Amino acid sequence: MGDPHTFAADVFRAVCAGLADKAADLHLLVAADAPFGGWLEGEAFLACRRRQAEHGWCEVAARPTYGSEGVAGADGRPSAACGGLRVGGSGEPGDHCWLFAEVVLLLDGDGRVEEWRARTEAAAARLLQLGWKRSASVLVVVAAGRGDVPTDWADDLARLAAWNRPGLADPVVLVLPGGGSVAVRAVDVKRDPAHTLTAVGGPG
Repeated sequence: MGDPHTFAADVFRAVCAGLADKAADLHLLVAADAPFGGWLEGEAFLACRRRQAEHGWCEVAARPTYGSEGVAGADGRPSAACGGLRVGGSGEPGDHCWLFAEVVLLLDGDGRVEEWRARTEAAAARLLQLGWKRSASVLVVVAAGRGDVPTDWADDLARLAAWNRPGLADPVVLVLPGGGSVAVRAVDVKRDPAHTLTAVGGPG
């Protein structure tokens, strides 16, 4: 099995590279105050699919169900709830890392911190159902606004538990052509913090 942290960080960087290629489109979406969480999930899938051969990933899947990972719904049947992305690492079948990701978009607006907290905590709770150890259950948080998001939103983001978890890799900031910016952060969500994959000093 390959190093799970390196694998998960490579997936995150692939997603960010794909978003960087779409900076002009991101500017239009941010300027329009349009929710585009579904678009982000699609672009994350496409970014990884285009780089699949380069990295030797065995699978790239869009909107995977939690049921496909053994999570049951309230009725006892496989859960139909969907994540945003699943990527399988290189290696022999049964001996490679996996990444299952939720993508949460943060936009400006009244009561934004409360809304951000509710949405990120709900996504983290879903990821905790996976119970994974050496594979990555990743919450990708995308903060998008018309100004300098890391600076203008610093106080509000500091109040958000999901934004302040140990990072899977360094956050990525995209300065958009025509104005606005996007900050992307990925955190590995684990039941046992000792199993969390982090950028510096984390287990792997």
